[in-house]
Amino acid sequence: MFSKGFSLSLVSALALSASVAQAQTTWTFGGINPPNAPVTIASKKFAELVGERTEGRVTIDFYEGSQLGNGPAQIEAMAMGAQEGYISSGSNASNLVKEFGIVDIPFVFESQDHFLKFMESDLAQGLKDELRDDYNVRILATNWFRLPRVFLTKESCVTSPADIEGKRARSPNLPMFVAGWESIGTVPVTMAYGETYMGLSQGVADMAESAGEQIYSSKFYEVLPYVTDAQMMYPQNSVYVAESAFQSISEEDQAIVIQAAEDAGDYFVELVTAETAPNKAAMEAEGVTFCDLPADVRAEFSAKVSESVPEFEAEGLLPEGWWAEIQAMK
Repeated sequence: MFSKGFSLSLVSALALSASVAQAQTTWTFGGINPPNAPVTIASKKFAELVGERTEGRVTIDFYEGSQLGNGPAQIEAMAMGAQEGYISSGSNASNLVKEFGIVDIPFVFESQDHFLKFMESDLAQGLKDELRDDYNVRILATNWFRLPRVFLTKESCVTSPADIEGKRARSPNLPMFVAGWESIGTVPVTMAYGETYMGLSQGVADMAESAGEQIYSSKFYEVLPYVTDAQMMYPQNSVYVAESAFQSISEEDQAIVIQAAEDAGDYFVELVTAETAPNKAAMEAEGVTFCDLPADVRAEFSAKVSESVPEFEAEGLLPEGWWAEIQAMK
């Protein structure tokens, strides 16, 4: 009797253990920013929220600072099912769906509100659907709004397109970003984000751009001490997850993960807002000069970019007619 009872108990325990194991999922997420960057802090918050709210059914291991590779490598790994998630620039999806690079067209959007109208449009939704259905990458949240992109230069602030004509500009290896730099007269030099500080220090590029909140954490200002608030782009981070991984969890946990991604986005915006003034003051104390770019000069840059629209369309970076549709959203 003892032997039979023990065997039944053991079988039951093993069955229960197997059931629990099946219900628990661990995802690997990556990022490319340093530990003190707001996006890294908020990414860890997202992982924390998911673990707490699913009561451990879904656990996220987050790897910062390009430990899993650069942005293109990580998002391509997701498409192949080799990595479950990635949190970084919303335009990184252009490595899979070229048209996502629209948000990297310099001076295409007149304001943050103009950018948001595009993000909420049927045009943007179609791109998200293609990314999910054809490339196994779902976007969980896009509300991780960053500060507008600025110009970073060595010797003086930018006051006109002529100031940067022929300058070597650091660019991520994203097709539209490269074409965008060319459209405003610079010579793009592709450089992984994690290699940018060293590249700038060695003089590989003369200038760079940066989302406003990353100037301080990246320390780019130490090499390029002139910051022009060009509002070149209105960037945001997206939370990406492999569709295969997303579909492997329950509908209840899917809803929890989506809400956690959005809540972490709100937290990210709070971090950026809280850090902006003190970070700027700290950089000014180190000799950094901040300048505004007048609206009429922004219009000059936008006009230069518009001249390249036919080339963008010919290269498949911008669907025909979309430039006019986006401008009509102002």
